[in-house]
Amino acid sequence: MLPEPSVVCPVLIGRDAPLSAAFHTLDRARESHGSTLLVSGDAGIGKSRLIRATVARGRELGFVALEGACFEADRAQPYAPLLDLVRGLATTTSPALAAHYFSPAADALVTLFPELRSLFPAAIARDARDPEEDRRLLFHDVSEALLALSAVQPLLMVIEDVHWSDEATLDLLLHLSRRIGSAPIALVLTFRSDEVESRLARLLADLDRARGAAEVLLRPLGESDVAEMLQVIFGSMPTPGPSFVAALYALTEGNPFFVEEMLKALLVSGDLVRSDGAWRASPLEHVHVPRTATEAVARRLAGLSDGARAVASVAAVAGRRFDFAMVQALTGRDEAGLLVLMKELVAAQLVVEESADRFAFRHALTREAMRARLLTRERAALHRAIAALLGQQFDPATHEVEDALAYHAFEAGQWEVARTYARRAAEHALTLSAPREALQQFDRAVVATERLGAQPDADLLIARGRAHEIVGAFPQAHDDFTAALEAARAAGERRGVWGAQLALGMLWAARDYERAGEHRRAALTVARAIGDPALIARSLNRVGNWHVNREEPHAGLPYHDEALAIFEAGGDARGVAETVDLVAMTHHIAGAQATAGMHYERSIKLFRALDDRRGLSNALSVLAVSGPSHHASAGTVHESVHLADILDEERPIRIAMDIGWRAGEAFARAMLADCLAWRGDYPRALALARESLAIAEELQHLEWQCAARRALGLIALDVFAHAEALRQLEAAHDIARRLASATWTRWTGATLATGLARSGDAAGARAVLDEVQRLVPSTAGVASLAVSPDATRAALPTLGERALALARGLAALAAGDWEAALAVVGEGDVEQDTAGGIPCVLLVRAQALTGLARWADAHATLGAARREAERQGARPLAWRIEAAQGRVHLGLRRRVEARRAFDAARALAQALAEPLNEPALLDRFEIALAREAPASPSRSKAQTAKAAHGGLTKRERDAAALIADGLSNRAIARSLGIGERTVEGYVAAALAKLGFSSRAQIAVWASEQGLTVRASSTGRSRR
Repeated sequence: MLPEPSVVCPVLIGRDAPLSAAFHTLDRARESHGSTLLVSGDAGIGKSRLIRATVARGRELGFVALEGACFEADRAQPYAPLLDLVRGLATTTSPALAAHYFSPAADALVTLFPELRSLFPAAIARDARDPEEDRRLLFHDVSEALLALSAVQPLLMVIEDVHWSDEATLDLLLHLSRRIGSAPIALVLTFRSDEVESRLARLLADLDRARGAAEVLLRPLGESDVAEMLQVIFGSMPTPGPSFVAALYALTEGNPFFVEEMLKALLVSGDLVRSDGAWRASPLEHVHVPRTATEAVARRLAGLSDGARAVASVAAVAGRRFDFAMVQALTGRDEAGLLVLMKELVAAQLVVEESADRFAFRHALTREAMRARLLTRERAALHRAIAALLGQQFDPATHEVEDALAYHAFEAGQWEVARTYARRAAEHALTLSAPREALQQFDRAVVATERLGAQPDADLLIARGRAHEIVGAFPQAHDDFTAALEAARAAGERRGVWGAQLALGMLWAARDYERAGEHRRAALTVARAIGDPALIARSLNRVGNWHVNREEPHAGLPYHDEALAIFEAGGDARGVAETVDLVAMTHHIAGAQATAGMHYERSIKLFRALDDRRGLSNALSVLAVSGPSHHASAGTVHESVHLADILDEERPIRIAMDIGWRAGEAFARAMLADCLAWRGDYPRALALARESLAIAEELQHLEWQCAARRALGLIALDVFAHAEALRQLEAAHDIARRLASATWTRWTGATLATGLARSGDAAGARAVLDEVQRLVPSTAGVASLAVSPDATRAALPTLGERALALARGLAALAAGDWEAALAVVGEGDVEQDTAGGIPCVLLVRAQALTGLARWADAHATLGAARREAERQGARPLAWRIEAAQGRVHLGLRRRVEARRAFDAARALAQALAEPLNEPALLDRFEIALAREAPASPSRSKAQTAKAAHGGLTKRERDAAALIADGLSNRAIARSLGIGERTVEGYVAAALAKLGFSSRAQIAVWASEQGLTVRASSTGRSRR
């Protein structure tokens, strides 16, 4: 049996800003700007870990680190941390050095701590004198000792938990804080922000007034930080998943110490185990409360009255949040008496007041620890009483107390009531897009059903499975759908069989399209046997979409058309909205982006009317890539009025996050990353694609992993990071093949071939394209984009086929086979053929024409490409078009125009790369850019001088200098050893270049330029 892992997180997570503040304090201290840093936060929030990181950093920078701590018992022991500082120095250096540096305070230290006599044998304990005088001398001696130490080496002093410090120590710390301002000393104090008593409050106020300290308040970690903690703790083995993380976060409220303690308790109790290569956890509704939390609660309860403890126990059963009226009804106390007891609980920091009628336990674990102190029978009786009170308040027309009633009935063992209300509450939670809350209630409904001696029906299992699917828990969803199928078959419930088959078909679409198709076709067969039009229509949509995802859009469209007719005839608004959305996807895959966009615009209106946020998020995401994007780069695009809002506000992402739809969030991030990469907004595109990949990997959602890696590969390709691009694109293509998805296999195969072609591997690119053709043969036999204008719609290439054809053209270009490349993209009328208006297709055509030295045709084609790239905002494509135009100008011997085009290309490319702070990605950028758009050659010294002096040549400048010296043309000719007519030519050229009309103007200009040198006796002048 493998040993259990350590549950202590070895790295500091979510504390970048506090660490930066601490390191800044150290940096200032090294420059003799001593200061005090206050580190505050709740117990367990991570103050000590931050201190350990700060001390480690300080030692790296050459600081001597002295550490002390206060303990609860130290409140009666003056200056207790001072003893730690002295002993710490003796331990980390040597007793002799400690005695040397603290010698100024030896008498005072031995007086306070006789145990230090061995360290200071010559010290004389002071007799008790005036307490104020003794205090003043101690402060002076200790500060002098520390200042002397810091003069040799920078000093970092840390005192932890000063909320437990005595008043004398706090006064000493205030004194030190005031003395260290010009010394290389950093003083760091930690305290619990919830235990600031009056004496510590005075110290903090004094530091504020003196502006002598900075404070870092450590706040709870976020849910994503807790997820990262689990990943670090458990390593490469998959963690229990997002539902577990969410529950753990809710219970610990992001307190890192409590997270670790909860994990430890779960491991000990067996509620967290390794199984089948992954960590699996029991539901966290009832937990074994960590001993640390129990002890903390016990300490706070010890000082309470019996009445307050009784009220706290009742409130703990009522819930984390509880109503004053309910506690009053359960305890039978009058309002005045109960208020007194509530004040006692608030003062003990067990409870906080949220409103006049509502209170809450300060921490979820506090409530759990108090609840655990009750006997099982006591808890059950209280839950029954609470359920009875809630039952009296229940109104069937509302859902206000449904979830609470389900919970308390379940805890009371009232199974029939629990099953009824848990199922209602779960279904309501789903309508509110709260899948995690729904899962909790579905679990109660299933358990309650089993406690009643029955088996959960198919509908209940399917509903719970869908909630699992929404939060990305594939194994649990699959188990529920499979169990539902078995239950329905056993009961002879054909509708249940249909529902389970349809659900399995949807679930497997993220992992295996062939299995998805089997389940969807089976569902359609069952629906037709039942004869229910609504079931038939829904099944038709699923089968049609399966064909679409196999990139058989024209085979899938009839299924959607039939389904739409059924839903419209039945007045089913939701069915119509979903079908219109699927029809839009069909046209998108078919490459008809304008038609797809119109259908998406309609589906968005329908989803908004239905308040279907899941459908809305999906429609907005695909609408975005139906417009200018890498998805649509080989086809015409849809112009949407929504596009700017979608990209600027990231609406589909925000909607998916609001409803807790993790898979939808991954999808939306990948799609928007694609659009932003097309526009050259690389920082945002990279961030979105990386976040999409992280979510997809967490959910083990292969399809969105594929999409995210493709986006990352495209970005790397744009900046010539070919190794990284190929790594991502090969991984994406491998996933697509595992999915058995024709659509993704074509898309990723085309992008991988493009990457190989751009890196110069034409043979590798052709090999990938040939492999894709073998795996998913083209249904229309399309090998090029030069399609006849009178071709039927079914004969037109799909989006994937277009991408493959374009990649084949690029492979031909890489091989120098210009004729083959031109055959792929065609050479018809730029504005009219099927490739018209598609800038990347036009660029390939122009490059092929350039290779064939058809300069005029290439020039015209690039002009059309530039106009369309500018219209689409495709900045990465725009600079490539400019670079291609530069090569055309060279072919036409237009060197000035070529230089302008290359300079424009370089400026555009560098502007795209500049905001991208990714040294690894940009490693080869400048080298590759110089190859694509050569920089201007360096000027010679003569050229530089000419440019600096109005364009005058060396001889013209010499003539100007001699004119300024007062020489005539004849004298200049003798001085320069040339003919007088030649001098006249130099003077005329200088007048023309400088725009002057007289020799006097040349003389003034030459003087201003510093060109004059007074002629020597021989008449010589040089400059």
